[in-house]
Parts: sequence; structure tokens; C-alpha cells
Amino acid sequence: MLVDNSSANASEQPYRESEARFREIFENAGVAVWEQDFSGVCDLLDQLRSEGVEDLRAHLKAHPNRLDEAIAQVRIVDVNPFTVELFEATEKDELLRSLSNVFLPETAPIFLEELMALWQGHRRFGSEAVVQTLRGRRLDVVFTVTFEGARCERTYVSILDISQRKAAERRLQAVDRIAKAIASNLDLDHIVQTVTDAATELAGAKFGAFFYNLADPDGERYTLYTLSGVPRAAFEKFQLPRNTAVFEPTFRGLGIVRSDDIRTDPRYGQSAPHFGMPKGHLPVVSYLAVPVVSRSGDVHGGLFFGHDLPGVFTAETEAAVTSIAAHAAIAIDNAHLLKAAEHELMVRRTTERAAQQLAAIVESSEDAILSMDLNGIITSWNIGAERLYGYTVEEAVGSPVTLLIPEDRLGEELEILAKVRAGQRVDHFETFRQRKDGGLIPISLRISPIRDNAGVVIGASKIARDISERRQAEQQKDLLIQEMAHRVKNLFMVSSSVVSLSAKAAASAEELASAVVARLGSLARAHVLTLPTADRDGAGEGRANLQALLSTLLSPYDGETPQGLRRVTTRGCDLGISRAAITGFSLVVHEFATNAAKYGALSTATGSLDIECIDRGETLELNWTEQGGPQVTRTETEGFGTKLAKLTIERQFGGEILREWHSQGLIIRLIVPKDRLQPPE
Repeated sequence: MLVDNSSANASEQPYRESEARFREIFENAGVAVWEQDFSGVCDLLDQLRSEGVEDLRAHLKAHPNRLDEAIAQVRIVDVNPFTVELFEATEKDELLRSLSNVFLPETAPIFLEELMALWQGHRRFGSEAVVQTLRGRRLDVVFTVTFEGARCERTYVSILDISQRKAAERRLQAVDRIAKAIASNLDLDHIVQTVTDAATELAGAKFGAFFYNLADPDGERYTLYTLSGVPRAAFEKFQLPRNTAVFEPTFRGLGIVRSDDIRTDPRYGQSAPHFGMPKGHLPVVSYLAVPVVSRSGDVHGGLFFGHDLPGVFTAETEAAVTSIAAHAAIAIDNAHLLKAAEHELMVRRTTERAAQQLAAIVESSEDAILSMDLNGIITSWNIGAERLYGYTVEEAVGSPVTLLIPEDRLGEELEILAKVRAGQRVDHFETFRQRKDGGLIPISLRISPIRDNAGVVIGASKIARDISERRQAEQQKDLLIQEMAHRVKNLFMVSSSVVSLSAKAAASAEELASAVVARLGSLARAHVLTLPTADRDGAGEGRANLQALLSTLLSPYDGETPQGLRRVTTRGCDLGISRAAITGFSLVVHEFATNAAKYGALSTATGSLDIECIDRGETLELNWTEQGGPQVTRTETEGFGTKLAKLTIERQFGGEILREWHSQGLIIRLIVPKDRLQPPE
């Protein structure tokens, strides 16, 4: 008997094609995707409920073995090729046999939160975590879990590698930390230790060192300046490093040396007496050395980093450490400038992804995923695509994909379709696409051909990722580096002027050091008011408010008189002071306060200072009134501080300073045009 089953075959055809599209996207997805069976975990949770457990978190904390039991119930069904590549396995079976090796101890709390989501009836869970590859390389990842099926027997986990983003964040934090150290601390030992510690951490080195150039009668030698990651005793039994073939490029300032395995470098092992690494020396395989060169071109020394594993230091690491070395050079230049001024004075003075099968993977992805036929007609559209492009699934499916492509880029689609028809993939193609509202958005695009059961190409899947944030982060990073360079340059120039002028007025090295530290300390406190902070979004950076600035500069003199009155009061109007004006304005207020502390109201316990700020429309009037101090005597002699304040107000701000000597104390009227103080709108 013959049975016509053509109808049954026809009804199964859409399912087979859907399965083919699912497998094609699964195999070619640009993120790591795991297919897991959580039915055993669901059984365990049901058992706990039957035992009367109501607070799962408290129960697992009291019975940690139950958490281990739950982890053991998870069954890995399959992983896609991208997972094998991401976790550095040679084949899928190797990864499946070694899955326990990819999890770190700090991963367990994340699984607890995953269980809590399932316990509370949630069907989706996402978090950041740290895992490691089969080769031991740590990865920062974002993963999304979607539970499908009545017993969660179809659970999909998409894993996105965000290690580069995290590394970039750590680099910015390290550079910001170093910039603040230079701006707020004049102690060279503290600055260099901060630089070495931050650079060692940033580079991922086992240990780091700063070697400082020092000449002796026998020739050039190098003395250990500071260490990070190991105690100084680790080097005490070895001679100071000399200009060997490996060290020479750094100590001569000839260039950077970066090696995945220094033992294979032809320069290694060529110098007596050890012809290689001394016995008992810290093991160095990966090696990075960056010279620290002053603004004048002199080589201060070098930053050196080592690790006992090969291939640790990357080109990005090299670039970041090079920037840090530049900051170290500035700090040393400033210290040398101060010592040179002291020496000159002494000589002069005689010394996604998750949902069910195809939808599970596509809908859980944060990326835009769509498929199209060979004529360029959109056949599927996920929520990520709706968010990215602005079209709903009803608007997109059935429309030509060219509705997303700007007119000047239509040629790209012709090339893409040609490659798809030829069965080729397109990886990491960066371009622009057009949203429904007409706006252009930068994306990274991956295109893979979709094949039917016979292997014939029937369409293509496109995975698009919005790279706007990455581009903005790159622009923000460049802006931050430029901003730091600008600020450090300005601080260096002001520091040079203060040291030079102070040297001319000082009578001793101690007086010079005291004057320079006081003036630069005042500038540093004012400058810190304009620095970015970790909890701010950048709004309002580059300025400080007048009242806050006055309070900061005068805080060392504040307190109460024996009568219980405030020693220092500030009142009146408040306005913004621009970054360009802060340095000069702070110097003037510092000189006023210093004179008051030496000769005026702040030199006695009963004296007080009142500062009134008056907005006169186009000008700011600051009235400085001292009371309760010693008898005031008018003098025509102008000291360095008085000259500095007068020159600053008249030349930089176009204002004037008026002084009145009264029996109660000195009164100073400072009149400055507001447009020379305030930042532009």
C-alpha cells in the first residue's frame, strides 16, 4: 500500500530550516555560547522547597555543600566554536573535558546569584565575572543566562569578553592616580614609589623596579631607586646593573625593550661575568624596559618590569607604561630644579545571548542580530536590532536591508551580498548604519552565510554591535591625556618661576625651601579643586568656586580667638574661577595670608581676618580686613610677595590693589575684572 506523506514532509520543512538557521547562528555567533541542561538543578531546588527551605541564600550559606551539589547538577550540552577559540582550547572535546578549569574561586558567588534568580522564578540572569582560559589567561567577561523549557533543560549562556575595556579602565585609573600624586605631593620618594607601584600593577608584572642613573669615578653605574612587588632584599646580594647589551637601550635612552622571552633575545647572555641571569636572581621571562627621559633629553634611568611567564606584556601595556615614564620624568625634573636652585644659593653664599533555540540565542544578545535572504530582504529581527536601529520587527521583516544603509555606503551591501553568495564570512567590519530617525550610528559588523540542509547558501546572518561608547571612550581617553599633559606643563612652568623668584629673595637654603614648599603647596591645594574625581561625570571640570577656593587657601589659619570668635571669616558673593585664573589668584591670596601670619592680624592669638566679596557688575571687589593684630605701621618697602601679588593682579588680571593702614589693622581692597576670572560659558 502506498502512503502519500508529502504533506507531512512539507510541514516539517519550516522546522528543519529554522533548525538550520539556529545551528548556523549558534556555530557562527561572535560571542561564546554554551548550551546547558539545568533540569537537575530544578529538581534540587524543588527538593529544598519540599524540605521547608524558604530563605535559599541563608540555607546555602549554612550548608555550602548544597551549593557544590547544585553546581554538579549543571550539564554542559554543547559549546560553539567561538567558545573554543575564546578559552584557548584546541578542540571542543578538550574544553568540555576541562570546563572546571575555566572557573576561578571568585566565580562561585556569581553562581549563587544565578540560583537565586532561578529560585525566584526569573528566566534571565546576567552579571560580570572573571574566568580563565585553559592556558591560564584571566578574562573579564559579561555573561547572560536564559532558562528555557519547563525544567530549564534548554539553558543558554552567552559570554562576552570585556577584558580590553576593563584593561583600558585600569589604565585610566592608574594614569589619573599618578597625575594626582604629581599635582598634590612634592615628595620625590612618594611620587616615584607611586609611579612604580601603579606601572607594575598596570603592566601585570610580577615585579617592577626603577633604576636611577648615577655616575661614579669608575664609569657609569646604576643604583636601585625603588621596587614594587618584591622586597629590596631580593636584589641585595647582586651587583648593581651595568650597561650590558640588554640594559643599554634603556639606560642610554635609545628605545624601549619589550620581549615575550628575553632568553631568546640575541643580546641576552653576552656580558661577563654571568653571561645571562645570575644564579638565584628573580626569574625573568617576559621583559619590558622603558627609559625615563627628562624634558632636556637627559636620561634619568629606566622603569623595568619582569614576569616568569612568556608573552605577558603587550603593545598596549608598552604605550601605557611609556606615558607613565613621562610623568616620572616630570617629577624628577622638578626635584632637580629645586636642588639646583638650592645648590646655586649655597655656592653664592659659599655652599548574548539566550531564549529558546533560535530565539533563545538571538533575543538574549545585546547585539543587533538579523537575517536576510540572498535578495537582501530581512527575514528575522531581534530586540537588539530594534533597540539599535529603531524599527520594530513588524517594520523590519520583509523590508530590504538597504533601509539601514546610508546612500553613500550602498556599495558595501553589494560587496557583502557577493561574498555571502560565495559562502564567505565578513568579520569585524566597521561602518555606519542609519537609524529610523535618520541618525547615523557606528557599528562593528559580522556577516555569516546561512545554509540549508544541503549546504546551499540561502541567506546571511548579520550581527551588529554599537561601538559608539568605545569611540567615545577612546575620545575621552585622548582628551584626558591631553588635559593631563596641559596641566602638568602649566604646573611645571609655574613651579620653575616660583623657584627662580624665591631663590633671588631667599637668604638661606632653609628659607628658600620653606618659601617654595609653602607657595607650591598653596597652588597644589587650589589646583586639586579642579581635578576630576571618580564619582563625577566630568560636568563642571576645570573651575572652582571663589568661596571654596578662599576656604581651602586660608584653612591653615582658621580657628577661634580666646574670646571664641572665628579667626577667619569669608562672606559675600560667590562666582566661578577658571582654571587659567586659579594659579595667579591663589598666589595672590597666599601672599596676603603669609604677610598677615608674619606681621599682621594672624600673627597673634587675638587677631582675626574678615574677607568680604562684592559683585560690582563688571568687577569683583574683595575687601581684606585685619583686626586685633599688632600695631600697623605704613611702609613703602615692597617685599617679594608684595611685588609678586602686584604684578599678578595688574598684568594677568588688569586689576589693582589698594592698601589702607589703620590702627585696628591693615585693609586691602582687591579690584579685578570678572571676565578675567570667570570661565567662559
